[in-house]
Amino acid sequence: MRVALYTLGCKVNQFESWAMEEQFEAEGCKIVSWKQDADIYLVNTCAVTSRAAYQSRQMLNRLKREHPDAKIIATGCHVQTDPSMVLESVGRGICLAGNEQKPFIASMSLKHSGCTGIFIRDISRARKIAPLFISRPPRGRTRAFIKIQDGCDAYCSYCIVPYARGRSRSLPGRLVFRQVRDLAEKGVREVVLTGIHVGMYGRDLEIEASLLSLLQDLCSGFPGIRFRLSSVEATEVSDEFLSWAVRTPNFCRHFHIPLQSGSDRVLRDMNRKYTAAQFLDLLYRIRSLMPLCGIGTDVMTGFPSEGREEFQETFSIVEEAPLSYLHAFPYSPRPGTVASSFPPRSTGKEARDRARDIRKLGEAKRAMFCRRLVGKVVEVVIEGSESGRGLLVGKSGNYVDVFVDPGQAASGEMVSVRVERADGAKVFGCVVKK
Repeated sequence: MRVALYTLGCKVNQFESWAMEEQFEAEGCKIVSWKQDADIYLVNTCAVTSRAAYQSRQMLNRLKREHPDAKIIATGCHVQTDPSMVLESVGRGICLAGNEQKPFIASMSLKHSGCTGIFIRDISRARKIAPLFISRPPRGRTRAFIKIQDGCDAYCSYCIVPYARGRSRSLPGRLVFRQVRDLAEKGVREVVLTGIHVGMYGRDLEIEASLLSLLQDLCSGFPGIRFRLSSVEATEVSDEFLSWAVRTPNFCRHFHIPLQSGSDRVLRDMNRKYTAAQFLDLLYRIRSLMPLCGIGTDVMTGFPSEGREEFQETFSIVEEAPLSYLHAFPYSPRPGTVASSFPPRSTGKEARDRARDIRKLGEAKRAMFCRRLVGKVVEVVIEGSESGRGLLVGKSGNYVDVFVDPGQAASGEMVSVRVERADGAKVFGCVVKK
């Protein structure tokens, strides 16, 4: 059996698709590209924005049209939150599986000969994390994600994710260690710890743990691997956390801390638990302790209570903040969320224009950060060759793409690189021999 997977959305979805690939391979299937002919096509959908949900349905329709005899399976957050919309758009003849069914999709799809079926449980009742694992890095990758947490209890007013992922649930530390050990044996040099709300890690376990205690154990237990967090909230980065990070060489000097809005009024309406001043103060503390730390953020424009004045507050905070990159996106109303009933103060065009302006500011900040690296030595995990230039490329600990000449290193190696020049969001350097 030939199986093809197509993934939309976040790093958690990417990890889960890698795990599902391994499930199919364990059943004797061959994984092929979604552009090739296959017996089974699986689409891991996203629902975080209306556009992501539309793209999910669009791909399902395309696969059904181009491969009428294949089995089409849809899973992921759009399926979990709105299966009726998926069926209405795509029609019968496909299988729908909720997020909690992902660990069983391979055996389920091979067991049932027909193409139809709906396998979706009430995810709000889930109390344990679905057991998904990978035994090796995905093909062609030298950095690997591990999902240590799922679900969210925050209920930001704009966010559909708690309804798609359920309550916060954590992977027990012994299973995290097993994952890391398996990956270390396969030569992985960087592990990215990811989840829906990573900072909530451990609070639901029988023996309560914390994200910091997990990181401390991992970094001391696997000194040859560097660890990176996918994202963490401003309220979850304590002075103790920062003090530990400064002293720990294999914890990446990189934090991704969502802002969403620089207006305190909008933050309250979003049900975010910090102020713009608290966010800014945290970033300055990080930069003072780790001057070359990469710091990223997310910014949402056009939230219903955002007018011109509130957007200007956001722009000013982003302009002042010591950021090295950012992601900006316009607000997308999600049915069933609190904010979807708020009267809008901005048009869709205004939201898109504001996101464009924030992105331009982000590009300038990224270029400025890269210029600051010139003359510095950074640790880089080589990921492979860049098509077109013939150079090797890898990620630095502070989350910058670094390019070196071929022959200086090999894919999968961690090397020290002296940065010689910067070009926008890219830096170029020479491997320093130890």
